[in-house]
Amino acid sequence: MTDKNPDFSPIRMRARGFVSQGRIEDALGLYGDILKVAPEDAATYADRGTTFAMIKKTDLALNDLNRAIELGYTDPSAYCTLATIFLEGGGYQKSLEYFDKALKLNPDQPFVYFNRARVYETLGDIKATIADLERCLTYNPDDALSAKIKERVAQLRART
Repeated sequence: MTDKNPDFSPIRMRARGFVSQGRIEDALGLYGDILKVAPEDAATYADRGTTFAMIKKTDLALNDLNRAIELGYTDPSAYCTLATIFLEGGGYQKSLEYFDKALKLNPDQPFVYFNRARVYETLGDIKATIADLERCLTYNPDDALSAKIKERVAQLRART
């Protein structure tokens, strides 16, 4: 990388390590330091937005994640985090839109199908719920998760 475009990934990785240790303020400090010198660093906005989402600072998370996308961030994780925020807040249609965007970027994400199934079930679309859960099974989850998914599909089929 050039001096005009330094690589902040080692600092972001350190911040993610802080998050995993529960040192949220330290992580947010590192993200803030990066953004002071590189206010257009989309990946840092995405990471900080995800961190804000984890601690339920929804408005800050939405601002950072949307800023990351505006700056060209295309990793599906940002869309998944946005979808989850809307799912937890009852914005089901918006949640579906973001899960769909994540899947357009990378259709091989079983956890996205699993979480999108939650939205469909909440909206009463049992057919779509079953389809997404069955799609999860095509990724060969571990035996315990596979059994839970199959049990849930059976329960849903019994309702229809």
